Amino acid sequence: MDEPHEPATTAAPRDKPISVGEPAPAFALPAVDSAGTTTTLAFPAALDGHPGLLVFYQDDGMPICTSELKAFAQEHELLVEAGVRVFGINTNGVGSHAKFQERDHFPFPLISDFYAEVVKAYGLWDADEGKSRRAVVLVGEDGLVRYVLPHFNPGNLAAFEEVFRALGLV
Repeated sequence: MDEPHEPATTAAPRDKPISVGEPAPAFALPAVDSAGTTTTLAFPAALDGHPGLLVFYQDDGMPICTSELKAFAQEHELLVEAGVRVFGINTNGVGSHAKFQERDHFPFPLISDFYAEVVKAYGLWDADEGKSRRAVVLVGEDGLVRYVLPHFNPGNLAAFEEVFRALGLV
């Protein structure tokens, strides 16, 4: 018999992406770090007084999603120096995240929102695809949403620069 599912968030699903100035929905989900260790990540507590960048992506290992995460991995040192915590998040399971981390060694945790509760609470569910959109949400150290890019294309340099501008790094 399956164990009962404990909801990841108490935030209601939304039809449109979350807006700047709103409180970021709190959640607790499993995450796999760069060493392959699985822990429960509580957000926004994981920010620990820092701004956080939630990088929503569709699938582990897919070329465009890998490019999306690698773009932030390449700039991770700059982000850390600026005090920004980075988190990848999608609806793939922990096992998939572990394999993806083993292959690509992202310097930030990959959060597993298997039931899509958090993706939907942030308004980033793509019903046609049945998965998360590629999106970026910047949450301030106070837990309020500071920036939202609901359709992130990692191949678009201007969009990537826009994220760094929102972080105050450009």
